[in-house]
Amino acid sequence: MDNVFIYGLYILIWPAITLGVLILICTATYRDLKKARRNNKHIV
Repeated sequence: MDNVFIYGLYILIWPAITLGVLILICTATYRDLKKARRNNKHIV
């Protein structure tokens, strides 16, 4: 029973970690875009 719980938790934790990283990347990109627009520059 312990192994099933651990494996289930392992499988379920990866989507949460991935979502956290995606939110971090999107937030950083949004901040950079906002900063570039404020300075009249292109982000690329």
